[in-house]
Amino acid sequence: MLVVGIASVLSSLDLFVVNIAFSSIKESFPDTTNQALSWVLSAYSILFAAMMIPSGRLADRYGRKRVFRLGLVVFGIASAACALAPSVAMLVFARAIKGVGAAMMVPTSLGLVLAAYPRDKHTQMVGVWAATGAVAAALGPVVGGALVHLDWRLIFLINVPFVAVATWRSKGLVDTDYGGGKTPDLWGSSLLALGIGAIVAAISYAPEWGLASPRFVVTTSVGVVLLAWFVWRCRTSASPALDLRLFRIPTFAVATIGMGCFYIGFAMMLLGGTLFLTSVWRWDTLVAGAGFAWGPATAAVTALVAGRRNVSPRYATILGGCLFVLASFWWYAMLDEAPAWPTHFLPASLLFGAAAGIAQTGFLAGGTASLPASEYATGTAILNTARQLGGAVGVALFVALTGTATLASQYAPAWLSIAGFGLVTCLSSFALRAPRTA
Repeated sequence: MLVVGIASVLSSLDLFVVNIAFSSIKESFPDTTNQALSWVLSAYSILFAAMMIPSGRLADRYGRKRVFRLGLVVFGIASAACALAPSVAMLVFARAIKGVGAAMMVPTSLGLVLAAYPRDKHTQMVGVWAATGAVAAALGPVVGGALVHLDWRLIFLINVPFVAVATWRSKGLVDTDYGGGKTPDLWGSSLLALGIGAIVAAISYAPEWGLASPRFVVTTSVGVVLLAWFVWRCRTSASPALDLRLFRIPTFAVATIGMGCFYIGFAMMLLGGTLFLTSVWRWDTLVAGAGFAWGPATAAVTALVAGRRNVSPRYATILGGCLFVLASFWWYAMLDEAPAWPTHFLPASLLFGAAAGIAQTGFLAGGTASLPASEYATGTAILNTARQLGGAVGVALFVALTGTATLASQYAPAWLSIAGFGLVTCLSSFALRAPRTA
């Protein structure tokens, strides 16, 4: 659990520290627009998402331990490349490779954990696994803020020693049964990455291009065609990148859609909250990181509690969605140019954190409830793919809604949009049920 936890922490920590470093990275590359810089976040999420499913299937075929360890190595090398990147283009490329490494670690880590425990313990273990990621979420803003205060490149370099230790200690992991099947359709996975990338680009640049501009129409159309091609290959390939048969299970299908929608709003909150502190209130990154960390810390606690108490997935997601909506309206009503962290920022931040910890546990537990044991790695990979795709879309949507916002009023559309995705989370809860105990 310790080695698996390190992988979960690293993949989550990378997201949170980059959010807090967004403004500092921009200062190093002053000619870069927010749309271009957002790819530092989106490239990681998109490749993470596109490779999550084939990584899960490769793990089911070749062994979760083997794929897990390879992911650690790729993640470590890419982290060093990010720290040494001389340009935004190289940074984005290294972040994309890093996403591939993370995709190899995450589904295999949870798959190893789930296969080691009976079904009646799965909600509890999902809560523990989610809590390890939430610990990174809590540490990310603080650690990231402190490192960015020295040099933003350190936020990537710090991963290297942890990867080295985890790779060494992972030799003692006990692998699960595996074998059989064909190599997944990697070309189909490429279509997913390119299609989502085109959609994210269209959303990001929509305010600049205009919704009726040829560039927006062409980019959106290319994205839709690529995604349609991806679905077609999944339906016709002998070894599809995504097994669409899993979506015939209503609980799993709803959990996947709900997870994606929730994380669109969550990604908007992460980037919006940190940028509000640094761009509107003009806080130093060290102070902003400490001020933002309370929400993610709450997520760690609530994820663990929800898992240990075996909260029903249905109740977990509806509670998480309601808290998300409440927090969004709090920021919409309370945040302005005058810094008032204890009364205006902190309460909603805590609610956002609680919502994330509870809802994520509900979606993961509810989504895997109807899956056979042989599909754990693939199923959890699909759920985490939805999470990462939601994150990429959320970053693009936030940039499109706010641009280079420096006034509190310019963030209002983003806060309202987040509330909308919280409402979708509430609605999706009615299709979830508790895991079977036999």
